[in-house]
Amino acid sequence: MRYQLKNETVKFTKGRIALRCVLLAVLLALVPVAYFLPSALVKGEAANYYSEKLFPIISMLPISISGMFMTSLTEMFVVVGSVSVLVLGFMFLIKCVSLCHNRSLRHMFHFIYLVLRAVLIIGIIGALVFELMLGLNYNRTSVRRQMHLYSEEVRPYEDYSDTLMWAYAGMVEARKALGEDYNGVAHMSTSFETMVYDANLAVSTVDHYYDLGLSVNYIRAKAVWLSKYWRYTDIVGMYDPFLGEANINTDYLDILHLPLTICHEICHAKGYGSETDCNTIAALSCINSERADFRYAGYYYIFMHLWKTVNDYAEYVGETPASFTSLESFRPVLRDMQAYYSYRDSFDDGPIAEFISYFSEDANNAFLESNGQQGGTQTYVVPQDVYVEYYCRYVRNYA
Repeated sequence: MRYQLKNETVKFTKGRIALRCVLLAVLLALVPVAYFLPSALVKGEAANYYSEKLFPIISMLPISISGMFMTSLTEMFVVVGSVSVLVLGFMFLIKCVSLCHNRSLRHMFHFIYLVLRAVLIIGIIGALVFELMLGLNYNRTSVRRQMHLYSEEVRPYEDYSDTLMWAYAGMVEARKALGEDYNGVAHMSTSFETMVYDANLAVSTVDHYYDLGLSVNYIRAKAVWLSKYWRYTDIVGMYDPFLGEANINTDYLDILHLPLTICHEICHAKGYGSETDCNTIAALSCINSERADFRYAGYYYIFMHLWKTVNDYAEYVGETPASFTSLESFRPVLRDMQAYYSYRDSFDDGPIAEFISYFSEDANNAFLESNGQQGGTQTYVVPQDVYVEYYCRYVRNYA
């Protein structure tokens, strides 16, 4: 039997049908192979060499292309792509029904074969691009090991307490340098574009000082226009490995978290996959920045992560922990915190909002686990002793 499709004569034989089924099975098997095999093979020093030497070259082209546009290409492709998938899916069904009705069932199966083959090939290419732009970077040596931010023995309570006081002092000092609105709440000091430029500078400075092996490429982080709706996913930033683009939720320019978010996503685009590593670099970049609002966010992040730990440690050893909430210098910070939580309380609640939040959390957790990040979304939390080790090794010893 023969039929004409796009001016090509195609023979239907059992051998050809079997061959096509085998080809689809092979292509289907190659998708997970392309996703998991490179990360399984490239580890240790090979991963470090790739991330430090090859990744900056490979990522240069997509980063340069996305950097030419002020708006988020990721957002555009997600919106347009979602609509296109629905339209193409509907057209696919119509085409299948038309071929089955007007020609034969075999014509329909051949069309389905062509579509599946194209989709699987795109999937293989996408998996390889993902590995090159992000997956392999999960395997590089952690920032903690590179900077020796660990100790063979548990540090005494005094080291934890001193670190907390250091973070508090840096936080309130930076807060004093910031202006306030009529509610007494501090906000970011410059435009978003300037924030991104200064975040690149801060990350590059920390990279140069501690030799972390980040890419030298400039990362033009993008504000997402649909941040008002994106906020329901509880995701404040996202790195798109296919475009090399850092996307930032700007629904609320929160001075307590925004600088770290920008630096965090820039770190992904500069060659680090681990969420723990990116948060570590982001915090260090902020506290070492020349901008007071960046330093404020960095010290606030460290202070808030250490506060409960130090209180628990004090109770364990029978010490009296320092009290901060009653201090006059802490009141401006409390106002900023209250403004942030008021923003969070403004979110619409309901079953749809809860579903979106839970779904995004589960999806993100599964994504991180699939890339070897044990603990999933818990890897966003940097172990508290990392900050204690940083203070003891790099601040106190050189003060």
